Amino acid sequence: MESAIAAPTRHNEQNDAELVELFKSGFEEAFDAIVVRYQDRIYQFACRLVGDPEEASDVAQDAFVRAYGKLGGFRNASGLYTWLYKITLNIGLNVLRKRKLRTFIRLSEPSTPQLSISASQDTEISQAELRSQIEEAIADLPPKQRAIFILRQYDELSHREIAGIVGSSEGAVRAGYFHAVRKLQSSLGDVYRLERVG
Repeated sequence: MESAIAAPTRHNEQNDAELVELFKSGFEEAFDAIVVRYQDRIYQFACRLVGDPEEASDVAQDAFVRAYGKLGGFRNASGLYTWLYKITLNIGLNVLRKRKLRTFIRLSEPSTPQLSISASQDTEISQAELRSQIEEAIADLPPKQRAIFILRQYDELSHREIAGIVGSSEGAVRAGYFHAVRKLQSSLGDVYRLERVG
């Protein structure tokens, strides 16, 4: 008969709810599987939010430490990744508040997912210049709008998922995203066309 607690080698086959239940039942190795599953996404989100790879690494690590301490009381009402993003967002916003400086969002990918920007026909610009202008425009967004924009554009989360992470209604998230896109369009000027994701 197979045990209800799976062997560590099988964690990649278990869903989030099963891993949480294993952790709650004392099988702490289940948390390692959660970290492995989400560490890249959490780090990338933190990096875009705080704009510094070293600080982002600290934010991600702090998020997992905090999650470890609170996972025993986690209720599956919201998804595990939504809960992890919310913890990461709160730590990241605290870092930004403490720093009290505008930061640059570093885009690690060579192309920006779902962010379609095309130079007008008579303007040529290098990819590096384009990325720099996008980074500056995103960095100028207010922190909450920046978070909403990053979660929607880069992490491709739904408005409902983002609402759970930032602690707002879906309508407020839609409005925040709309305003972020409008500000980016305005700051990028007529040279670029920013195509919104719905």
